[in-house]
Amino acid sequence: MEELWATYEIARVTSLRKAIITLVAKLNIQIMNRNGFKEPPKVRKRLIDKHNIMIEYFENRFGEFYRNYKLEESFDNEQNVLKNKIWICWWQGEENAPELVKRCIESIRRNAGGCEVVLITEENYMNYVNIPECICEKYRAGIITKTNLSDLLRLSLLARHGGMWIDATFFCTDNISLDEYFKYPLWSIKRPDYLHCSIASGYFAGYSLACDYSNRYIFAIVRDFFLEYWSKSDKLVDYLLVDYMIVLAQKYEHRVKEAFDRIEPNNPNCDELLKNLGLEYNEDRWNKLKNETGLFKLSWKQSFPLTVDGKETFYSKIMDKKL
Repeated sequence: MEELWATYEIARVTSLRKAIITLVAKLNIQIMNRNGFKEPPKVRKRLIDKHNIMIEYFENRFGEFYRNYKLEESFDNEQNVLKNKIWICWWQGEENAPELVKRCIESIRRNAGGCEVVLITEENYMNYVNIPECICEKYRAGIITKTNLSDLLRLSLLARHGGMWIDATFFCTDNISLDEYFKYPLWSIKRPDYLHCSIASGYFAGYSLACDYSNRYIFAIVRDFFLEYWSKSDKLVDYLLVDYMIVLAQKYEHRVKEAFDRIEPNNPNCDELLKNLGLEYNEDRWNKLKNETGLFKLSWKQSFPLTVDGKETFYSKIMDKKL
C-alpha cells in the first residue's frame, strides 16, 4: 500500500508518466536485490531517471524552503564531552541483537583505535539528541517508523556532537582512525559510480558518515532538510529519503557540496564480504577483500550456512570469531 500511495503522490506533484517510471525503477531495485545487483544499461537509465524525478518532486513541494534556508544554529567549538565518538544504534539493545550483529559490534569496538563507541538504544537515545516534539508525536503514533527515526538520529548526532555514524551491521577489520578521516571536512564510504539504486551512486553512503566537531553544520543542514519533509508529511515517499536530502543540501548549499566532493574514494570492497558469507572460506580471497577495505557492510536479514561440503564458510569464521 505504501508504494501505491507513493506512486499516487509522485503523480500528483509531477505527472503520471513520471510516477510510473519511479514505480518500475523501485521494482528493478527489488530484482537487483535478488540477482546480485546486476545493472544492465536500461535499468541504469531508469534508475537515474527515477532520481531526477524524485529531485523534481522534492523541489516542487519544498523548493521555497530550500531556496530560503539559512542555518540558524551556532557552531562554535565549546567543550563537549560527547564530541568525536563512534555512534552505532540497535534499538532493542545489544543483548537482543542477532548474533551476526553482535559480532559486528564487537569488531567495531575492537578496531575503534581508542575512540569511545556509543551504542544508542530505545532507552537512551534522548540522552544524546533533541528531537522536535512534532516528530516524537508522529513516532509515538506510528507515522514515523524506527527506520525513519534512525535516519534522523544519525543526522542529529553528527549535527550536535560530530564523530562517526556507522551501521551496526558493519564488520570492521582495520583500525578506525578518526584523525585520518578528519583530514577532510567529512567522511563517508565512497565508491564513485558504483551502483544507481540510490541517488548517492557510490559517492557517499548514508550508513557511514563522519565529521569532526568543527564541521557539524554540514549535517545540521541535511537534518533540517529531513525535518522539513517530516514536518509536512505523514508518509514516506521514498525509502532513501536521507540520500535525497544529502543531494538537495549539496545543490542548495555550496559548503555542503564542497565537503562531499573532497571525500577520497575508500573501501571499494565494502559489499563483497556479504556476497561471500555463504561460500567456503578461502584465505587468499579474504586477504584480497581486506587489502583495500576495512569496513564490510553485512546483513542480518539473510541466512548463511556454517559449512559447505563439510568446510567452514566465511560466515562460520565470523561467528566463531576467527576473522
